[in-house]
Amino acid sequence: MRKSILSLAMLVAATTCGAQTAHIGGVFNKTIIDNQKSISVVICQNINGKLEEKAGAGLRSYDKSFSLNIGPETGLLNKVSYIGADGEFYPVYLGDKDSININVEGGNIKFSGKIGKENELIARWFKILAPLRTLDYTLAGRKATPQRYHVVIDSVTTLAQQLIAGINTGNVSFDAYMKKTMPFLLQFDVTSIFMNGIYWPRHQDYPQYIQDYLSKDVYNSMDVWHYSPQPFDLMLNYAFSRTYGYNFIMGPTLPWELKYITCPELRGEVILSAMERNLLDSADVVCKRYASSFVTPKQKVRRADLLRKYMVNKAGNPWIDFVYEDANGKKRKLSDFKGKVVLVDVWATWCPPCKREIPYLLELEKEFAHKNIVFIGASFDTDRAAWKKMLKDKNMGGVQLISYRKGPLVNDYQITEIPRFMVFSKTGKTVNTNAPRPSDPALKQLLEAELKK
Repeated sequence: MRKSILSLAMLVAATTCGAQTAHIGGVFNKTIIDNQKSISVVICQNINGKLEEKAGAGLRSYDKSFSLNIGPETGLLNKVSYIGADGEFYPVYLGDKDSININVEGGNIKFSGKIGKENELIARWFKILAPLRTLDYTLAGRKATPQRYHVVIDSVTTLAQQLIAGINTGNVSFDAYMKKTMPFLLQFDVTSIFMNGIYWPRHQDYPQYIQDYLSKDVYNSMDVWHYSPQPFDLMLNYAFSRTYGYNFIMGPTLPWELKYITCPELRGEVILSAMERNLLDSADVVCKRYASSFVTPKQKVRRADLLRKYMVNKAGNPWIDFVYEDANGKKRKLSDFKGKVVLVDVWATWCPPCKREIPYLLELEKEFAHKNIVFIGASFDTDRAAWKKMLKDKNMGGVQLISYRKGPLVNDYQITEIPRFMVFSKTGKTVNTNAPRPSDPALKQLLEAELKK
């Protein structure tokens, strides 16, 4: 028995001692606008073209420092990840038992501590890029002349490409990944100069790297989607730089981005991402024009789902039904009221603008009391008791439902701000999913016009 207990204790001790962990801490001092600064930092990995958060920590208010212990459950160990905040991310390798300190300020990062050969390479990379990133990320740098940018870009791009060609840390998987990733990091930093209004009058006046990069279609495979930390933004930068900055072509950037992408699957991913970000005014037209870009089964499913959500917000298209509980626990559907004009008020008890609209809404309900119209209140509350109390205190009429901020209102109608008023026709078609508020006479006019149809 004693032998068994001793063996178990030794096993636990061995397991604890061999547990994989890494530590990363330091300072992340990023100014967002004016005197506002980032309040947290996250560690992410590129999952299908998007940075997916795996771990994070708040930044101390007095010095913007943080501390994170990374265990195997995060899936971050012994892989290239990205650490950052508010659109600014840096690659980092969290090796088993590494203890890494970083200091981020003015668009640059410095490493110290037990960082390993992988992070030594990343540190060398950012030391090379520092002159360019200082121009891009600091107010003083942005005042530099195009001539100064030219000298810096020539120097930086030459040294960066030499470093990429010579990558050899001995970590085969890491080296292969960084050889794919670093060219995209370089492209992002170089194209950022155009966001600062830097340009030259003739093609031959541009740094040679930019001439080579912007004179041809470079996104002809899925590599950028898998190896750039911000592929959508990078390709948008490329399209803006190539059209407006390099060729002085005016107009929206996204259509040009789609034209410059020669890999159909990659173009499909960009279209889907643009739809998720609500950047396409005519998503149905774009999807039809580039129908051959949706190559994989997953892309086709996402396309259909996003189009459904996009189309519901267009007048004349069918509503997406929803079902929520009323104050008595009875489930009520939007489709229960087909045959009537429907006004949906998305609100919450904790929303001051919502509460300001209640008197106007109640007055509107009185005016339309004997008309073929139904008023539905769909609350974003999660506190059922507080919701029911306000229904009683305010003597709110109509059909009152609670959504707990879940379901179709969030997932299909993609409502992120309240109050939100939506009007649907007697036949279950969208009239306006972002209608005027009751305090605006335009809503009454809209309802009257719909009743006459």
